[in-house]
Amino acid sequence: MPFNTALSGIRAASTDLTVTGNNIANASTTGFKSSRVEFGDVYATSVLGAGSGAVGSGVQVQDVAQAFGQGNVSFTENELDLAINGNGFFLLNRGGEQLYTRAGTFGLSDDGFITNNAGARIQGFQADTAGNIGGITGDIQIQTSNLAPRQTTTVESILNLDSTDPVQQTIGREFITQGNAVGITQAGLQDATTTTLTGNTFGLPLGNDFSTAPMDFEIQLSGAVSGNNGTVSISLDTASGVPASINNFNDLRTLAGVINAQIFSPAVPETPIDLVADAVDFGGGVYGIEFTVLNEGENSQIQISNQTGNVNQLGLNPAPISVGGIAAVSNGYPQQSIDFIDPDGQVVTYTSLQGATAAQTASELNALQGVSATSQSELTLSNHSSGAGNLTIKLNGVNLVADDLPGLETEINSLSGTILPGITATLGATGTTLVLSSAVGDDLRVSINSTDASDSLTVQGDQDAPAQTLQIPPVGAGNYDATLNSITVGGSINIVLEQGYEMDDASPPSVGLFQPFSGDELDPEFTDIVINAFDPTDQATYNSATSMSIYDSLGNSHVMTQYFVKQNYDPADATTAANHWEVYVQIDGEDVGDPDTSLAPPLNTESTRASFNVYFNEDGSLNQIQTEEILVSNWIPLDSSGQPNGALGPQNVLAGGTTVIPEPPSSSNFVIDLLGTTQFGSDFSVNDVDQDGYATGRLSGLSIDESGVIFARYTNGESQALAQVALADFTNQQGLQPVGNTMWAENFESGPPNVGVPRSGALGALQSGALEESNVDLSEQLVNLIIAQRNFQASAKTIETADQVTQTIINLR
Repeated sequence: MPFNTALSGIRAASTDLTVTGNNIANASTTGFKSSRVEFGDVYATSVLGAGSGAVGSGVQVQDVAQAFGQGNVSFTENELDLAINGNGFFLLNRGGEQLYTRAGTFGLSDDGFITNNAGARIQGFQADTAGNIGGITGDIQIQTSNLAPRQTTTVESILNLDSTDPVQQTIGREFITQGNAVGITQAGLQDATTTTLTGNTFGLPLGNDFSTAPMDFEIQLSGAVSGNNGTVSISLDTASGVPASINNFNDLRTLAGVINAQIFSPAVPETPIDLVADAVDFGGGVYGIEFTVLNEGENSQIQISNQTGNVNQLGLNPAPISVGGIAAVSNGYPQQSIDFIDPDGQVVTYTSLQGATAAQTASELNALQGVSATSQSELTLSNHSSGAGNLTIKLNGVNLVADDLPGLETEINSLSGTILPGITATLGATGTTLVLSSAVGDDLRVSINSTDASDSLTVQGDQDAPAQTLQIPPVGAGNYDATLNSITVGGSINIVLEQGYEMDDASPPSVGLFQPFSGDELDPEFTDIVINAFDPTDQATYNSATSMSIYDSLGNSHVMTQYFVKQNYDPADATTAANHWEVYVQIDGEDVGDPDTSLAPPLNTESTRASFNVYFNEDGSLNQIQTEEILVSNWIPLDSSGQPNGALGPQNVLAGGTTVIPEPPSSSNFVIDLLGTTQFGSDFSVNDVDQDGYATGRLSGLSIDESGVIFARYTNGESQALAQVALADFTNQQGLQPVGNTMWAENFESGPPNVGVPRSGALGALQSGALEESNVDLSEQLVNLIIAQRNFQASAKTIETADQVTQTIINLR
């Protein structure tokens, strides 16, 4: 019947309209794939076939096939929007059901899972804490909590050390002065006295008329080492300026002025002498004339002779006896000379002045080529006896007010930066001794004063020499040695000779600051010493350095500095090697080398300077065989106040620390890898540095690359792979079962999924921040809509025509 045929056409056209309308409705649906209706004709058949004259029975829908062609890619501002360029489907998990989609509209759920709008979780390969991606698929979850810190376990440094750099360290020779005057407590006057001749006293007015009775005498100075000796004739009359009569003290001063004028400007051929005359008022109407030498501390002599006239009225006849001056106590060092010989055999003679301080001598020695010198002084105070608390001590001219040794320690140390520069005091363990030190080698001068007899203080300089005791004498003491009112102790000098320099020929050889020495290599007075030894605070002691931040187990940042020191190479010395460097390591300015257990406590527990030997081949590459493994195994992380901050501590080598660092770490140990470092003839350079630690950080952003790897960026500057998006492909995409929400499910016709990562095999690449649009061609669908409508109308017309035919048949009579 034509009715059935027409009805099948209407049903087919209706299905076509429905599919076309669905395509049009989803023209803006992300990831949507358009469908088409595939029709087939219908014939009635039998076992033996329909025959060649069979009439069709209409049409049937064979399949609604989807077109999985690529849709256009549009870009968005959402990093989690994903589009697939090429084959593949995103894997989704919805309540345990495995689904597939091309729609990449993803976001984060409240618990960090990446989901689509229907709540299905995207599947991928998770990464471990080190960023290594595994091979088992699962829900991708983004940890939005703080990134836990990671301590540094490996530092990689690729550097170039300049092969033309000079060797900073050399081997010199050290000499310490130990002459017989070094440290000896020299006792004597605190202040020098001056040679003086005091005439006999007299009263005024003088019974002499200088206009009619002149006075004449000669005055002689002898024994003045640093002054002008000689004899000067003095003539006193009115012609020379003396008043006719000496009635008062002012007249006497005028007379003394006339004497001085003739002393300083004598008549030729006499020459001036270094003394001066003074008029002296002793009080009570008693006067005198006194002659004093200009230079103090010298045991010179003044003599009056050849007196004429009434010289007795001036107390000069008979001639009085002069009292010789006495020098103040000194360090006892005489003038000495020593020779310095340079590597070329040139000799320079240095002479230290008599009484010069060790500081002054060391300063002058430092001005010599190839010589460096430092000086120091030390003495010990003991037996501090102050019966009534009135004993005061004067140190280097400074009066100290403290009346016991502990008080003196505090007072001296408070003045070490001002009026007692460089002088410090240290109280002994028993509190009965006080050690005074001058770091610059100045003389240490001590004197005492008190109103109480028998107050005393003992001063010890050289511990192998006798001590001296300063004591306040009782009133009226008879034979008390008045010169013992001050003690001076001189210092010693450390002299360092640069490589190739020698010191010889002390003169005098056994007195004063310098002891006898020969300068020979076997001379026990000399010891070998490293000159310009490595000092991290002195840039002149290392060739180059580089710093970088490392992290402890709490995520605290610390500064690690590597110092590179080129080592000496002497082909004649088998203990040296070519292309040899030493690397020193400090963290936050602190040493991190393992303790030296051979030292006495507590030194056997203290950190040593961490140093490692690095060798290079002749082509400048790193000699990995000879180069030591660099393991920092004694780093105690400290806080800003220098105290341990609670992070993991070290594991020393003796305690089992090795270059194999466990994961997770169990100590603060880390390894420095210099692989790739070179020694070429160019400037020091840092080509690459890296370390695997970081501080804690918050998630600041995500990025996804073409291969689907999800990178997390954190506020600590770190980025880490969290996971990799998985894609699936099917042998027969047409066999997938649509389940709505632009998702498909696997069925028997599609075959099992082939799961992999983007850009592997036939799978496409991912585009982050983009979406794949629907692949519906709207123009085409509108045309299809018209065609389906026409088909529907035509089938309906068939029914109308069949109805008319049927009606005609019925109306036949």
